[in-house]
Amino acid sequence: MASIQKRLIHGRPYYYLVESRRVQGKPRPVVLKYLGRAEDLLSRLHAAETTAHPIAAQVRDCGAVVALWDLAQQLQLIGIIDAHVPKRHQGPTVGEYLILAAINRCVAPTSKRAFAQWYTATSLPRLCKLSPNQLTSQRFWDHMTAVGETAIEKIEADISARLRSQFDIDVRCLCFDCTNFDTFIETPNPARLPQRGHAKSKRRDLRVVGLALMVSTDFHVPLFSQIYPGNQHDAVTFASVTHQLVERYRRLAQEATHITLVFDKGNNSQDNLQALADSPYHVIGSLVPSQHPELLAIPLSRFEGLANPRLEGVVAYRTRAEVFGREWTVVVTRSDTLLEAQLRGIAQQLRTRRQSLATLQQKIRRSQATGARGKGYTRESLEKHLTHLQSGQYMRDILSITVHASHERLTLTYRTNQRAFEDLIQTRLGKRILFTDNHDWSTEEIILGYRSQHHVEAAFRQMKDPHFVSWKPLYHWTDQKIRVHAFYCVLALILSSLLHRQVVASGMALSLERILTELSAIQEIVNLYPSPSPKGGRPRSTTLLTRLTPVQEQLSRTLGLDRYRPI
Repeated sequence: MASIQKRLIHGRPYYYLVESRRVQGKPRPVVLKYLGRAEDLLSRLHAAETTAHPIAAQVRDCGAVVALWDLAQQLQLIGIIDAHVPKRHQGPTVGEYLILAAINRCVAPTSKRAFAQWYTATSLPRLCKLSPNQLTSQRFWDHMTAVGETAIEKIEADISARLRSQFDIDVRCLCFDCTNFDTFIETPNPARLPQRGHAKSKRRDLRVVGLALMVSTDFHVPLFSQIYPGNQHDAVTFASVTHQLVERYRRLAQEATHITLVFDKGNNSQDNLQALADSPYHVIGSLVPSQHPELLAIPLSRFEGLANPRLEGVVAYRTRAEVFGREWTVVVTRSDTLLEAQLRGIAQQLRTRRQSLATLQQKIRRSQATGARGKGYTRESLEKHLTHLQSGQYMRDILSITVHASHERLTLTYRTNQRAFEDLIQTRLGKRILFTDNHDWSTEEIILGYRSQHHVEAAFRQMKDPHFVSWKPLYHWTDQKIRVHAFYCVLALILSSLLHRQVVASGMALSLERILTELSAIQEIVNLYPSPSPKGGRPRSTTLLTRLTPVQEQLSRTLGLDRYRPI
């Protein structure tokens, strides 16, 4: 029977295939084949594997899920969650469930019924060692029932502190805002969070739930979140979370002794601003222009240009004024970019309204023609219709419509009030009114501080994206489950924002969508080969990655994904 024998020649090992035979009546090892060094033998084995024909192949999503998993490990998210929602040492922990759910939201949002199927089609099974049988929708929600509102607040506070200390998130300027998301919950459902309110999607037939976020201006990383009933006004929501915001301030401040909270005019109220006056926060907000005609009436000749290149086309007027019972620094700005956008919007609205009015004129003439059927128009019904056509911002000011009655016949005329339009351009369009208690800030710093509000708006837009970091689908109908759903959507936003931040910091100016698209294209290919045993058995397998593009290569190096390459 043949065997492999090692022989040392000049201190180096060499291998031979030998067989014991009798030579002149005595057993002697006879060399059948020289095999060479160990590395030669290994390369031959690899070559034999590659020349064999695979019997099947499995394709798994790798790049994006691995990058997000790595960030979750760096943040120690699983340990933070499990510290507040402990369970017996049996099966997956609550933290593992939530992190997998957050990664799913980032790259391929699915229902919990399809969750296990998505999981098995990724590289995650070799990273977290969970069986797909442990990820059924029932098992998931059995664990999520332990995640209460108080636990979510504590987990989020610890994550915020970790983001500040480990990732050095800039907290000198934070943005707060609210939005809402559609649900498909029936009206008789007793859940209190889904309510009919002012849906941002314009779907008045659906119940909505609200979400408030406080994010950094450093890639809109969430540092605070709150879910609330969909029919609750933004200002009421802001008032309800003021205490928690102050508590979060104490955890975040550390070296940052001056934190400015930026929010839009929807959160304004005297009580809210008084509550912030009693807190450590400084404030930048905006006022409703139509409520301050004395500021809008200031002539443009008194406005000053700004030197910062980021504020090209912006002029500003600065003063002090008493608003909401306090004296503030007030900055009135006029932006060419905003003016042009508003003029385009008004022009589009005017075209639409003029088309509707022309159609209405024809209907009036037909209804009053000899032999016309139907009830026809009355002055009252016509004026009610015209009230609707003049609705919308600025339309009543610049679109003049007149109803004439002569010999029991009605006629309609309309025109653009050019003088009112010019007055609107001079006094209101293109303007914002900002206020702050940062009296020592320059005018440019105040304007740029308020403009950072776009970060929280970008976070909301991302959560409404159907492909990446998406809130949808939401297939839950109890308040507790909706809260947990919102929480792992916020976790997804944290992970994706950190990923974007890390890539841009390396010099790659890519959008988050481009990053996730490129990483999602990095896949594992598992080739399955026949079992080497003549008796059969489990097939052999080799795992390799798809060929990377130059962008994918650079992303892999930047994020250190080589550490997770399949062996």
